[in-house]
Amino acid sequence: MSNSSPPSHRRVSRTRRTLVTLLVLANVVVFGAYFYLHNLESTFEDAVTVNEDVVKELSASPERPSDPSTFLVIGSDSRENIPGDFEDHFGSAAGQRADVIMLVQVQPEDDTAQLLSIPRDLKVEIEGYGTQKINAAYAYGGGPLLVSTVRAVTGLPVHHYVEVDFGGFAAIVEEVGGVTINFAYPARDLKSGLDVPAGQQVLDGEMALAYARSRSYQEMRDGSWRSANASDIGRMGRQQELVFAILSQIKRPSTITQAEEVVSAIGSHLEVDAALVDRGVLELAWAMRGIRPGGIEAFIYPTSTSNIGGISYEVPVEPAASDLLREFATGGGVSAVVTPAEVHLEVLNGSGVSGIAGRWADKLGADGYVIESIGDAASFDHQITQLIVSPGNTSIGGLIAESLGFGEVVPGTVKQGVDVMIVLGADAS
Repeated sequence: MSNSSPPSHRRVSRTRRTLVTLLVLANVVVFGAYFYLHNLESTFEDAVTVNEDVVKELSASPERPSDPSTFLVIGSDSRENIPGDFEDHFGSAAGQRADVIMLVQVQPEDDTAQLLSIPRDLKVEIEGYGTQKINAAYAYGGGPLLVSTVRAVTGLPVHHYVEVDFGGFAAIVEEVGGVTINFAYPARDLKSGLDVPAGQQVLDGEMALAYARSRSYQEMRDGSWRSANASDIGRMGRQQELVFAILSQIKRPSTITQAEEVVSAIGSHLEVDAALVDRGVLELAWAMRGIRPGGIEAFIYPTSTSNIGGISYEVPVEPAASDLLREFATGGGVSAVVTPAEVHLEVLNGSGVSGIAGRWADKLGADGYVIESIGDAASFDHQITQLIVSPGNTSIGGLIAESLGFGEVVPGTVKQGVDVMIVLGADAS
């Protein structure tokens, strides 16, 4: 009689051995991933500049990484780190002010975020300094005073602080390989050095900074250069476009080494609050992993220009300003509800398939959208349909994507009288 186990017992043993092996492998993978991710976190923490002083002015950090968090993002106008060949366009102003002031609220559980730009010339009361423009808070008291001022003015919490200067912004654009912006017309700014043709353009660090800084923005229309959105409000819209473009450009690294290089390179240009580091950048980043540019809404604090005592200020427009802050605080529902009849479209063939632009224009027209024009895109190599909108119209872009059943929302500039420019790709065939 054989001493071997019956066949059924051998099958059970093999099954158990297989399960044990898989569990061991799974634990090795998880164990390795854990240390790999924490290595990335250490890489980031070693690269960034940590601001201890600003922590005392911040709101208490949310209990969980998945809870809503609000970041104050500052773009300093310090010229200290600008490459020498940028100097002709950006001057050599002494000191530093808050050139860009944005509140970014992330809702990890909903994979959404809201971005609110605050005019740097907003009239505010700064503790100890009286009536001033809001960017003066940074000049007088750095990050801590700016955080406390923003909290007092908006009534919103500020959990974390992120700062980058001119040179750092340009370097980050270079690190991600440039950013893609759609220009409805050729554009220039003789003061900032911006000079680009129409269509989708990849901006390097210098051109991206010129676009972000542009206050004398012009477009070539009907054979002549015309000022277009040449104000701080227009400039804030362009800055928001660049934020979206950078987020869209950051790719998933293909190797561990590449990931470490990207994290280290970007982190080296940032200054963040110590509370963010203590909270755990890794856990927060993981909770935010599902947020994509199409899930981000952008807004500009509504103001009007007013001359007070010989000084030009931006003054809140009420009740719109208070309404926006109240709705922004909820993390959703800020965008006005629009009907298809209010949305004007330009439909372009970007795939080369004959008649595709007319076919989809007919479909969207039947849905109630207003078709302003139909034509060909600059090239026929588009694989994915793009819905190009201004940053404030991302929700409208999402509405069109639902009507089409495909496509991605891409912030950019569109022609006057058009809300969304649709560039149909191969996925529309």
